[in-house]
Amino acid sequence: MPLLQVRALPQKNPIRIPQALKKACAAIVEAYGCTPGEVWATYDEIRSGFYIEGQQAVAQQPAETHPPLAELLCFEGKPQDVIEKTLAATARALGEGLGTGKNVFVTYREVKSGQVIAGDIIVRKAG
Repeated sequence: MPLLQVRALPQKNPIRIPQALKKACAAIVEAYGCTPGEVWATYDEIRSGFYIEGQQAVAQQPAETHPPLAELLCFEGKPQDVIEKTLAATARALGEGLGTGKNVFVTYREVKSGQVIAGDIIVRKAG
């Protein structure tokens, strides 16, 4: 159930966003070991001037600062090597897709068994 949530400044080429999300989802499927239907991705734009790095506000996504901010919400229980592989694959795919290269910030947060509902089913760890 990986959920990728991306927040970023206006992109120089916004038409790239949907393809970048698709690329990131495919990378997550491969690294995390799930099916494509289990990965979701969203993108929210941060208004120009409302993302401060140090004391600097910018209007549009720069190449070197103000990285797109991404968070992966994933069900608990994956080993550390899979978590790191998933983080690296996600960052690489987003950076390539958005054209920011290595200028991407991704965090991984585990969701605990019994603390998620999907539809009308409480999601629990198998076993």
